[in-house]
This record gives sequence, C-alpha cells and structure tokens, in this order.
Amino acid sequence: MTSNILLIIMKKMLMINGSPRRNGSSSAILKAIEEKCSPKGYECEKIDLGDLEIMHCKGCMYCKKNGKCVTDDDMTPLYGKLQDADAVVLAVPVYFGAETGLFKNFIDRLYALVDNKDGVRTVRSGKPKKGVIAINCGAPDGNMTYHGMMTHLFTVLKSFGVTDVSSGIIPKASPDTVKDSQFLNDLLASVDFQFSS
Repeated sequence: MTSNILLIIMKKMLMINGSPRRNGSSSAILKAIEEKCSPKGYECEKIDLGDLEIMHCKGCMYCKKNGKCVTDDDMTPLYGKLQDADAVVLAVPVYFGAETGLFKNFIDRLYALVDNKDGVRTVRSGKPKKGVIAINCGAPDGNMTYHGMMTHLFTVLKSFGVTDVSSGIIPKASPDTVKDSQFLNDLLASVDFQFSS
C-alpha cells in the first residue's frame, strides 16, 4: 500500500500596521495584500502597532554592548518575528507630512539589531526576505509628495536584508474607498508578480 503525503510549508509574512487605527486605510491595504499572498503559501500575521506599547529608542547604545535593547516592552517579541519572517509588509499613513509617531518608534527600535564591530556594520535580520511598503494619505497628490518617506523606508528594508521590494503611495485614501483605488490596484499587481516566484 502506497500513501501520498502532501507537505505544505507555509512561508511567514509579517504585516506591520503603522496606524493607530485598527480598521483604517492601512489595515484595509494589508487585508488586500493578504488576500493576494495567502493563496501563494504565505501565512500572514498582522501586527497593529496601535495596540502595543513600544517606547522610543533611548540612544543609550546598550544594544551595541549587549546584543539586545535595554527596553523590555512590546517591541521585544517583534525582533524574533521579524527575523523569522520570509516577507515583511509595512503599511503606514502619513500624519502631518511623515509616518506616525508609533511607526517611527518601531523603526528606530530596529537599531537594536544592528551590530558595529571593528568598523563593520551587520544586521541580525535572519533569513533573506521580500518586502512591501504601502504608504497612504488623504492628500489627493500624495503620490507625488511623499517620495522622501518612501526612500527612507526603502533604506530601512534594504539595511534589514530585504532585497525584493514592491511599493506604492496611495493618495486620497479612506478606509471605505481605498480598496477601489487604482494606486492600490497597481501595488497589488506588483505584489502579485513579486510573490508568484
């Protein structure tokens, strides 16, 4: 008697909602990305930063001497999740011309994973990853305005070992209408292609 066993290995996708709103535009964008990637074998875990207590980086350099952040808060378990992920998705709204404060705290605290030894900079990022950056804003011309923010987030992901990034700025976003945005559809087409391989 022969038995066939099908082993499905799910890849891990960590989705970061940088909005304090659980059901805002960023969350709707993450849901749309999850709907594209789940059928491609990705197990998606959404992290709502607004539900967490993540303090700001103190700039104390404790992490450079001890290999971990001095602050033990809700960021602590996220380090391992980021390192274990096969893909990282960052979704963040624009608040007064920049990312939200809670998202900035999250990004700054990634510094704990950066080692500087003998003039050589390395990042303890875990396995190679794919990434997605989705910035949304209410401004109708936001897709032409916030490229500096996108460049910054590209740099963050690249320094974290992410080599394959899809990105988009979705202007005039609201939770009820963002799913119909051509800008989101363009991003989803890029994600669909990126995660097909």
